[in-house]
Amino acid sequence: MDTMTRVNELMAERNLTLYKLAKLSGISYSTLKNTVQRNGQLSVDTIERICHGLEIPLAQFFAEEADSYGGSADRKTAS
Repeated sequence: MDTMTRVNELMAERNLTLYKLAKLSGISYSTLKNTVQRNGQLSVDTIERICHGLEIPLAQFFAEEADSYGGSADRKTAS
């Protein structure tokens, strides 16, 4: 998974700029901007901080589709 692509998706969903994401996450803007410019990947620590800033669980960050996190398909029904 391209972590910066996922970050861009999450920012677009929330109408956030990279600067605002940096502020919410407590990550320096330059760190995020340099990662984007170098087409790099984020560390797990940075991803965790972004998730905390966006108030989402880490699992949601790595979910392939919006429905794959917390969907009812994995739940067992009581009989």
